[in-house]
Amino acid sequence: MDSAAAHSQDRYPIRVVARLTGIPIDTLRAWERRYGAVEPARDDRGRLYDDADLRKLKLLRRLVERGHAIGRIAGMEEPELGRLLEAGLDPEDRDGKADAIDLTGLLEAVDRYDLPSVDRMLGKLSAVLSSREMVHDVVLPFMREVGRGWQLGRFTVAQEHMVSGALRNLLGSLARVQAPREGREGIVFATPPGERHELGITAAGMLAAAGGLGVTYLGADLPVGDVIEAARRTGARAVVLGLTRSVGIPEAVEAIRAIAEGVPRGVEVFVGGAAAEAHPDAIRQVGATLLRSFDALEGAYRTMGGRF
Repeated sequence: MDSAAAHSQDRYPIRVVARLTGIPIDTLRAWERRYGAVEPARDDRGRLYDDADLRKLKLLRRLVERGHAIGRIAGMEEPELGRLLEAGLDPEDRDGKADAIDLTGLLEAVDRYDLPSVDRMLGKLSAVLSSREMVHDVVLPFMREVGRGWQLGRFTVAQEHMVSGALRNLLGSLARVQAPREGREGIVFATPPGERHELGITAAGMLAAAGGLGVTYLGADLPVGDVIEAARRTGARAVVLGLTRSVGIPEAVEAIRAIAEGVPRGVEVFVGGAAAEAHPDAIRQVGATLLRSFDALEGAYRTMGGRF
């Protein structure tokens, strides 16, 4: 099929479709390859989508934003997707909700330093669970078990870092699939200088992405000035900091003070983690908000427009 014929039948290349639907190109390809969401035609220049493809992709995008797992809904036809959207059903209200997740295989893979297996198992779970279910039912319990294993000597620092890397990869995938609408405010995630444990802020970033909020993930052990600059340049609505280490608390609290005072007016600074919970008055005195649980964090996200 030549280019003129393609245009006469209202067919669009993938870059145009990405712009019209708001779905990143990598995500479009993944939805087609893994789940068969649509089957575009092809010419010598690549994929060509028709109006029916566009309509279905837009419906899928809106449903994924509401928390539905793409793996569950990609095979539905357009009328069924429309009815699901009109019904406004949350994933947990539908039949087929996953049973309790068994983390044994993931933890055994960590024991073996088997990162490919960890990535593979997390990928399979993310295909059948909604983004919110993935965070609450898999990531948070997995993170807690790894942290407990590190404290008891089951896991080494290297294994904890390995898990952090796997969860960062998952965060990237989730952020691409749940890309926020243009203009939606974002959040910066980091830990203050000296704090190298990032599992908590990684999970916090995933929860934000699941709610359709923008994520700027900086990682662990960040200079104060870099966090402030990131918040300024991205126009962030909030900064989320993790504090788990029980040593160096005065220095960490001072860093949090500097961030709270240095970010633009109106930007909130949230702090979570075991060490933060152990020093609630110090956190409040420096102008930050202590969040004691991920449920509290989710509540804060809702005030910023998060969809849960």
